[in-house]
Amino acid sequence: MAEGVRLLVAGLPAEIVREIGLRIRGAAVSEFENAQQMGRAASQGDANLVILSDTLPTADSIYVARRARDASDDVRIAYCISMAQAEAALQALKEIPVDRFFFSPVDIEEMLRELARMCKGEVLPPQVTHGDNIAAAVTEAWDRARGPTFKKIDILDDAAIALLDNSLSPDLKKTAEVESRSLADLVMRFGFQRGSVIAGEISEKFSSDSITQVDGVAISEQLLLLRTALEGLPQAPVEANQARDGPALPSPTDTGAGPDDSAVEGVKIVVVDDDPQITKALTTMLGRRNIKVTAINDPFQFWRALDETKPGLIMLDLEMPKISGTELCRVVRNDRRWSALPVLFLTGHTDQDSVRRVFAAGADDYVGKPFVPAELIMRIESRLTGVKARRGPVDTDPVTGLPTGGRTTELIERFLRLARRKSDPYSIAALEVDAFTSLAESYGRSTSDRVLRAIGELLPKSFRGEDVVGWWGGAEFLIGMYGSSKEHAAIKLTQICNKVAEQTSLADDGRAVRVQCSAGVAQYQTDGDTVGALRQKAMEVLHQVRKMGVNRVGIAGLQLAGPMTRRVDVAIVDDDVALVSMLQHAMESRNLRVATYADGETAVAALTGSSPEVQATVILLGVDLPALNGLDVLRRLKAVELTRTSSVVMLTSRTGERDVLAALELGATDHIAKPFSVPVLMHKVRMVLRQSR
Repeated sequence: MAEGVRLLVAGLPAEIVREIGLRIRGAAVSEFENAQQMGRAASQGDANLVILSDTLPTADSIYVARRARDASDDVRIAYCISMAQAEAALQALKEIPVDRFFFSPVDIEEMLRELARMCKGEVLPPQVTHGDNIAAAVTEAWDRARGPTFKKIDILDDAAIALLDNSLSPDLKKTAEVESRSLADLVMRFGFQRGSVIAGEISEKFSSDSITQVDGVAISEQLLLLRTALEGLPQAPVEANQARDGPALPSPTDTGAGPDDSAVEGVKIVVVDDDPQITKALTTMLGRRNIKVTAINDPFQFWRALDETKPGLIMLDLEMPKISGTELCRVVRNDRRWSALPVLFLTGHTDQDSVRRVFAAGADDYVGKPFVPAELIMRIESRLTGVKARRGPVDTDPVTGLPTGGRTTELIERFLRLARRKSDPYSIAALEVDAFTSLAESYGRSTSDRVLRAIGELLPKSFRGEDVVGWWGGAEFLIGMYGSSKEHAAIKLTQICNKVAEQTSLADDGRAVRVQCSAGVAQYQTDGDTVGALRQKAMEVLHQVRKMGVNRVGIAGLQLAGPMTRRVDVAIVDDDVALVSMLQHAMESRNLRVATYADGETAVAALTGSSPEVQATVILLGVDLPALNGLDVLRRLKAVELTRTSSVVMLTSRTGERDVLAALELGATDHIAKPFSVPVLMHKVRMVLRQSR
């Protein structure tokens, strides 16, 4: 065992750094604030262990890791990643020479054990303040701190309400930032990890200079979750005791019967083990019982396998390179999509400490290697029948990854109460895939599931954080939009339907599959007072507009005699795809309604006529366009007097006086030369919109 251990650390919370220094024998911990300092220290070649975090830029982590490895072949590198970003971060860091990944919030005992093993050190027992005898003292301390803690939340509630009222003063904003940050530290000390994360997220929102009324809705929802997360006793002592004792394990002698193959037939299982011989043997053995096994030897492929397989159970090895089975189990338990899945460990480590580790990570059961096939089948059957029943119904659809009807209703009802209290508009939309039955009949169930999965991934990315997106059943999705009238919601749904129509999925035989959607929108109190009544209204108008054709959006209470004119804030007419995408993102992120056109002919057809497709307050018009140039577009807009109701701003690299005057004479209100500053353009757009109101 090494006499002294040198560790270089960056980006970890202070309490974890302190614990590493106290609990690893002989550890000399050097903490750094930036990659340059840490890189210079790592290049000296005397460090045993380098610990990095995703709070650092990826490029900085790569720099430090490479400097450390160039200086010494013996140095080991650990990396901490947020669970919420685990999949994306692992792929980005796959080429970095990392020896072990940890997912935060970390299990400190598991982390210390692994760090000591990596640097050939020794973990010291917990100090008395971390031991069993402290549990009662921690609970007593929480009883004293609970009242002041919830008073802090009351202050945050006041700040959220002030934000929603657009009356948040700088002093109250600063107080909310400080109180939420203090709250995050306080509840973490009592083991409420989820509450600490939520309080930290609230603190970040209040510290932002760009906080808006819209953020008030998200903060109000987070405060509800925070109160729920702090219910009950402090979690750290309870979890430690449970982990030590472990749950009662089912024994073959307890059942009085052999395994029932019919209970597991057709079940999908993901098996993760770095030994190919183990996964091959399991695949063969379980395959004889018609259990469908997806075997993975590389833990980096774990998330892809979950998304593609939608398993009924997960089997994990305990010790694997770079990512341990316990870390994967913790990620599963903290992901709402997979948290209800039974997790069974198959491990050669059956000592008391290893058993404690797997149950502390959230496992349901374990089987030692070498295993008896009959016992393994019995354990699988027990997990699939007993564990799921105890956990109750799953509130996430495994195909779309979205909340199911009951959970969606619960989430929307919370916002309806807030909308009623604040007298804010709230709209509910029902979106349904057109001709879905024919799709399933033509291409099969796997292809139709693939289509639903793609839509389930698209929808959450297309709406704001305070909007609720759920799967209602079949090919129907339900969406709740806070602060949106049904007219505004219909414009957003039209954009979504167009995005769905642009997506391509592949059938099992390789054919490209495209679908279209229709939607109906209803507004709270105008069209109904409950989620059920609003959904029914939305579905009624959806079926009405579908009679006029597919890929349409209907609005409850509006006459459907002909095509609707969409009202948007800005229409962008330009063939520069990158520029249009950048402008559209900048505007939609500020809640502006946007329509885009890549050529002059299409724009004129959409903006003019007795019943135009789009009516825009501002038109950003490029000059050098295909099919019909910008000045000719402007002439046609002026001919129908559209320049009287819409402000036209020319975007062009032509800066000659003649070109500018020609545009102004044809009715343009302004002229901006390319390249231009997006903030300057956004300021001008906002000024025009403000004047038009």
